[in-house]
Amino acid sequence: MKVKPIFLIKVIVSVGVLALVLTRMDFYQIWVQFQYLSPSFIIFALLFYTGCQLLSCWRWQVVLWSSGHSAPMSSLLSSYFAGMFLNIFLPGALGGDVYRVYRVAQSTKDSEVALVSVFLERFTGLAALSGLAVIGLVPAFKLIGRWDILLLFAACVGSLVGAVLLIASPKLLIWAEPWLIKFRLSNVAARFAKIQILLRTFAQHRQALLLSMGLSLLLQLAIVYYHYLVAHQLKIPISYLELLVFIPIIVVVTLLPISLGGIGLKEGLWAYLFSRIGLSVEQALLLSLTITVLGWMLSLPGAVVLLLDSTGLQQVRQGNK
Repeated sequence: MKVKPIFLIKVIVSVGVLALVLTRMDFYQIWVQFQYLSPSFIIFALLFYTGCQLLSCWRWQVVLWSSGHSAPMSSLLSSYFAGMFLNIFLPGALGGDVYRVYRVAQSTKDSEVALVSVFLERFTGLAALSGLAVIGLVPAFKLIGRWDILLLFAACVGSLVGAVLLIASPKLLIWAEPWLIKFRLSNVAARFAKIQILLRTFAQHRQALLLSMGLSLLLQLAIVYYHYLVAHQLKIPISYLELLVFIPIIVVVTLLPISLGGIGLKEGLWAYLFSRIGLSVEQALLLSLTITVLGWMLSLPGAVVLLLDSTGLQQVRQGNK
């Protein structure tokens, strides 16, 4: 089986950055701080993040309602858990979203509506993250004070806002299309054109659009607070506002197709950002790995869902070919 060069580059980036970070670790210090995680806090953290997932499901229901369809909250939540579990083994792939489309199509009996609902739910999340990043501009200048982080943050904010405008604005897409074609991204332009039709339809339901955006913003703020709670429990002295700056950077950079689903790149970026505000590489890796492991624990119910749904797994395999 021939290995594609781009895949090899992603492996090199992920393994290389991760190895660089790990060689600078004091694992004893990590272990000492890790012991601050009590069983009661772990249960609380899992319940808190489950609440975030329920917010996501509510947002998803709003999108479905705007199209005249509905799906049980239990079905949406179980598909989220299954998607989280799939994404552990399919880093950077769309396995989780493919499965969610399959599950909601069973309820709506309309695969196109299912696909549109998953995309619109993702889009409102992207738009809310853009708004959150803009909100973070003020604390970025007041709290961080590091020119490199400020430039990185400004670039991420610009990328987020630009992506939202490119997806939502037909005029901007027409202007950008020659550049996308020049960089062999004509398929992206075609997809954005289709997406804009969907957005215009969704935008007609203003109440649904506003509620979805409000839930998305609340969800993004809750996710930042979730990181803050975990960091506080681990005795990592980082503020909520600093995380408000860092998390959009982490999200945007790890979305770049230069690593295996952000593996290694995420840990290296956390280490770099922490070092610029006087925190240690060990604290950065500890927070990153703790958030990751808690996510794995939360996704375990998804494994049960998938075991009971062999047809859904076949849909995921076909969608990722």
